[in-house]
Amino acid sequence: MKKKSDYKIDGRFWFTNNGKYFAGSGRIELLKKIQETGSISKAAKAMEMSYKAAWDSVDVMNKITGQALVSRTSGGKNGGGSKLTEAGVKFIEQYEKYEKLFDEFLLLIDENENMADLKYMNIKTSAENIFSGNIINISEGAVNAMVEIAVVSFHIFASLSKNSLTKMDLKKDDMVDVLIKANDLVIGSDEDIKISARNVFTGTVSAIMQGAVNSEVYINLEENHKLCVMVTNDSIKSLNITYGSRLKAYCKASHILLIKRI
Repeated sequence: MKKKSDYKIDGRFWFTNNGKYFAGSGRIELLKKIQETGSISKAAKAMEMSYKAAWDSVDVMNKITGQALVSRTSGGKNGGGSKLTEAGVKFIEQYEKYEKLFDEFLLLIDENENMADLKYMNIKTSAENIFSGNIINISEGAVNAMVEIAVVSFHIFASLSKNSLTKMDLKKDDMVDVLIKANDLVIGSDEDIKISARNVFTGTVSAIMQGAVNSEVYINLEENHKLCVMVTNDSIKSLNITYGSRLKAYCKASHILLIKRI
């Protein structure tokens, strides 16, 4: 009988921006302590850190998400204090949701004794958006084929050459992963407009990760799916994109990449 290895797969989950960590379990715990104590200084003391370090952590999260996660009041009968904003509460919920998925992923790997089966999971991609679904229809033309993938409550259309369709041996009911790069998406307001892009995603803005020229806009879709779109800062201003904005993101079928599950 094969002896199971003593090693264990482990890891930590963080939110990052341009490759830099800005929110992990420690900073999420700090936000919770602020909500619990009503004070940044008391939260810092409970976390055994200086007030400056606590405030700097909050300030970093505020700036990167583009929204105030903590509100402060001064003076008054009780001497002022701090509390989480609605955005701060949702930010914690968002983190905990993805942390749970990350833990479940680690458990799935750890329970798999045949590590050779994990070669599929070793794929690295620059695409920021990955969805999984089943092929429900393939329409073949003279040169290209249109593949329709059902991802829970919405469908994604991918245009492939007939040669690619044959090489990948794609068939109806096959499970595939759908990859979409953030800069292959075009964003617009939640209004009816005519555009040639076959794929339309509708949702609300959950976070904005600001950069020097461009920003990553995260849109909550149906069934807890999320979409990351690269948008210029000028476009964010002109479209008045803020937390909670209702938006549509468009993507041409030819920009969709598919990976077949084996």
